[in-house]
Amino acid sequence: MKYQTLSLALAALLALTPAYAQSSRGSRGAAKGAAAAAEAEAPKTGVRFVICAPDGGKLPSPLFYQAGKDKFKKATISGRIPTQRIKPSAGVIHFYDTDPGAVATDDAGKKNAKAAAKELPKPVMTINVPANAGSKCLCIVIPGDKPQNAKTFFLNEEQFPSKGVHLINLSPQSVRVYTSKKGDFSEKEKEDVGPYRKETGVDGSNSWHYTKGNHGDQISFRITTKQTQQPAGGAKKAAEATVRMGKFLVSDKQGQVNIVVKDGKRNGLKLMSVQMAND
Repeated sequence: MKYQTLSLALAALLALTPAYAQSSRGSRGAAKGAAAAAEAEAPKTGVRFVICAPDGGKLPSPLFYQAGKDKFKKATISGRIPTQRIKPSAGVIHFYDTDPGAVATDDAGKKNAKAAAKELPKPVMTINVPANAGSKCLCIVIPGDKPQNAKTFFLNEEQFPSKGVHLINLSPQSVRVYTSKKGDFSEKEKEDVGPYRKETGVDGSNSWHYTKGNHGDQISFRITTKQTQQPAGGAKKAAEATVRMGKFLVSDKQGQVNIVVKDGKRNGLKLMSVQMAND
């Protein structure tokens, strides 16, 4: 009787093993599917967009982009805080001012398959992502008179990490950055940042990075540029003029990108900031 009981227990265990293995494989498959769905919903790579509008321009809001087959998502491109990441398709991202994936309905409230299957409308803005932008990048959009006339500048986030403070000079004038940990500039450091040149784009000559120091450090800064001044009755001479001064905090979790642009309304330089949080 003892041996019969043992045999029955072994038989039951063997009978359960294939089912368990199948269940395990099913769980792994489900996990992979869930991971793929999560990546489609919130990509870990791609482009984040932010507006930099020195003259007050703007884009339509909201905009829509394709996020998978027959699926469209909404994005609002605004200042300071970048959008969620958007994956380009063959190096291109199309934006629409209406939702191309919206399912039309008839008078009875039933889905209209013919209307839903219509061709995509013409995009209001098409962004070409350069090959050297990196798997993670920030696109700074300066609006034009029409969305399709917007100017774009791409930052490879490997060169602009989410720590510390960065500066990009998109103006035609050189600027100088002073920093002081003490706050009184008695031990100031300085660095010149060259003007933006279309043929080279954003590179080491027109950008500056402050990634040293510890989380929570408070650093005083002053940004200046050269201006020609002529005192009453005197000769013209070049002098340093302050563009912006203040303090910033070093953070390990969130970087800040400061963008120097030409302010056409007052014929001077202007500083605009973008927060770059880890994702």
